[in-house]
Amino acid sequence: MWVKLSRFILQNRIAIIVFFVLGTVFMAYQAKNVKLSYTGSKILPVTDSAFIKYNNFKKTFGEDGSVMVVGIQSPDIFKKEIYNQWVQLSNDIQKLKGIKAVLSSGRIFQLEKDTVEQKFVLKAIPGGLIKSDAEMDSIKSILFNTPFFEGLVYNKQNATLMAITFDTKILNTAQRNPILKEIEAKAKAFQEKTKIQVHISGLPYIRTAVSKLVSNEFVLFLGLSILVSALILLIFFKKFYAVFFPILVVIMGVIWSIGTLVLFGFELTILTGLIPPLIVIIGIPNSILLLNKYQNELRKDGDKQRALSVTIERIAITTLIANITAAIGFGVLYFTGSELLMQFGSVASINVMITWLMCLCLIPIIFSYLPAPKLKAQTHVEEGFLHKLLVKTDKLVQQKSSLIYIGTIVISIIAFIGVMKINVNGYVVDDLPKNSEILTDLKFFEKNFEGILPLEVSVDTKKKNGVFNLTNLKRMEKMEKMISAYPEFSRSI
Repeated sequence: MWVKLSRFILQNRIAIIVFFVLGTVFMAYQAKNVKLSYTGSKILPVTDSAFIKYNNFKKTFGEDGSVMVVGIQSPDIFKKEIYNQWVQLSNDIQKLKGIKAVLSSGRIFQLEKDTVEQKFVLKAIPGGLIKSDAEMDSIKSILFNTPFFEGLVYNKQNATLMAITFDTKILNTAQRNPILKEIEAKAKAFQEKTKIQVHISGLPYIRTAVSKLVSNEFVLFLGLSILVSALILLIFFKKFYAVFFPILVVIMGVIWSIGTLVLFGFELTILTGLIPPLIVIIGIPNSILLLNKYQNELRKDGDKQRALSVTIERIAITTLIANITAAIGFGVLYFTGSELLMQFGSVASINVMITWLMCLCLIPIIFSYLPAPKLKAQTHVEEGFLHKLLVKTDKLVQQKSSLIYIGTIVISIIAFIGVMKINVNGYVVDDLPKNSEILTDLKFFEKNFEGILPLEVSVDTKKKNGVFNLTNLKRMEKMEKMISAYPEFSRSI
């Protein structure tokens, strides 16, 4: 079988090159449409009861985590000049397309009775910019005498908060990025004018930061993987074409992997973003094995055609076993049921095998067109550092096997103890660096407003208007008091 495969590859060189080049052009066209994911990681299986309830909740009540917050802390926040700028900032943000509502100490509402229509109406406070200190004192009095707002938009430590609610239609799309940038720019302008530190947080802001991190790290990891692979090839073969063409082939594999993501309708997440660097790391050893075998066969009689043929026959089975086991390892993730792992596992397993086939076909074909390299005698390899290291390793395996067994058992015991000590936990900001400004701002809101990440509870009484039954209202109030007894929760709304 491998002899026939070798013959097929070398006899159909032009057709195979055209196939992979056209395929790469098509995949590159698809890859340009790759999108970043702006939603939280979908780790739970789609059949999990909690995940089903979560999706049903969103259908009824809208997208979760639609609120972004801007906060400041200063003893001067109720000085007329500072307060007016806070009011102006609130109004400017409210005018942005994609913003549903803004609630802040500069944009609060008072409930008033309409005795004619017999209903309650909301009155915005303040109606405009503050013109006098007396007006400022009146608004401050209204705010401080309305318990609803304490701990929601202000606290007694001179901290105040602005809650910005996004339109859920644009919340998990790239359209929210320019809005967030504009809010951030307006907040920084307020900071420069007033010299008061501005803190920004909330799930829309945090998820955008994580998306940016995925985008930046995608480029970083891919670049580093190619650079390290190129250095390894250079150390092994010390020839330009032995570095350039294998790297070119794995870059083609990377393009296919991104194109596959798009064709499957998947987005770039913190996990799928690892697939392209993974393809580079898996593809380069294939190239090293092929080139090393080719050079060894070439040293025997200098017959390039025979050397390439034998290389394909011998290395195909070796690399197939190595790559198919890797593909199976990734492929089984599809059966976890977790959407995040299913996407990663399916795309990774398919593209590991595509890259294997690409390397097996293109590396021998490319080198069949290149002149045979001038190779030194085998003795220079046997005198090298790598050969000496392998000889010592062989002696260790042959003569010190009991020491290796003992060492392995000791390391395994230590590892098992470590596994037992793993703290299984997860946080929204797990993916952010510990020195991130976003974490600092999040701690500001945790300290002053007991956090801003939502826990939402729905109540279904199974009866029309059953929520407004006095008994049910009392039950909900009892539940609110029960929740408020836990220091981990802020005041419920």
